Amino acid sequence: MRRVIISIIVMAVFAAFVSHAPALTPKPQKGQKIERFTGRVTSISVAEMTMVVESMKAGMTFEIGGARLKGYKTVNNIRTGDRVTVQYVMSQGKAAARVITKNKSYGGDSPRGTATIPNDHR
Repeated sequence: MRRVIISIIVMAVFAAFVSHAPALTPKPQKGQKIERFTGRVTSISVAEMTMVVESMKAGMTFEIGGARLKGYKTVNNIRTGDRVTVQYVMSQGKAAARVITKNKSYGGDSPRGTATIPNDHR
């Protein structure tokens, strides 16, 4: 019985003093809209935790610290030329990425600039 009581006290003290880990991606403030941007990664700086993504119409720089990754294990796996969709919020005049999703490239497994043409059976 004494062991059970001591175990409960230890767990209660541990729970009281261990802070909850902060969320990686903070919730957007009320009224803040989560936006999306899809394009190709043109540069990435892991040291500065920024990434530049360009689409046909525009380019954007994102702060990527704390963003959730889908299709990547770590930020180090993101490569220039990857096609991504970034969900972001504008915070203090900067685009803060919340989710970075790796998209399939248009050309499949073909190297850039080449196309695979199916055989024409006539």
